Amino acid sequence: MTSRVDSKGSGEALISNLKAVPLTAYLIQIFLEPCNPSPRPEVFRASDSALTPGGAAIAQFQSRMEPLGVAHCNKVGVSVPGRAELKAAIFEDGSSFGEPKWVNSLLDCRRFELEQIETVLTILRGEAGRARVKTLEAEIDEALAAAEQKKRFAFSCPLDVRQLALEKLKAGAGSSRSGQVTRSIELFERLRNSLTSSQPSPR
Repeated sequence: MTSRVDSKGSGEALISNLKAVPLTAYLIQIFLEPCNPSPRPEVFRASDSALTPGGAAIAQFQSRMEPLGVAHCNKVGVSVPGRAELKAAIFEDGSSFGEPKWVNSLLDCRRFELEQIETVLTILRGEAGRARVKTLEAEIDEALAAAEQKKRFAFSCPLDVRQLALEKLKAGAGSSRSGQVTRSIELFERLRNSLTSSQPSPR
């Protein structure tokens, strides 16, 4: 991974995969230098193709760019471009790179997301064909909000299962109730299959 500055003065990180095995997940730490002595909170960003609907791993010799932003100083026109450090990476065959603490955090995030997906599927299947969408939304929102309160990460997991579930149900508000539920089940089944087939196994 290399940090660089784009044409507008903002920082960006270029993540390149030099291994023959596709890169499926990574975690970077972003540094925005303060313009005064006060420290900035730690900022992390995670990406995981196993948790991204329609997402693809980074194949050998391919790259992905992550925008890092800038720290604006008090002086007019002065800014400090962000830079980043690669903390962990997971490859398609289950091999990994980085500190065990951060690799395990990415794997814990997969396990947590899998639990949430299975919770959504349980609710949708139990209510299919007989519940009002409003009730489904409320039940999913309550169940996943409670889980989020119990599990905290140093970074946001790549997929917000709660938001995706609620958006999916709302998006089909004009269609039949059973059709909405069926399409939502199909989406979350694909996500679950993507996760359960990833390596190392999140089970």
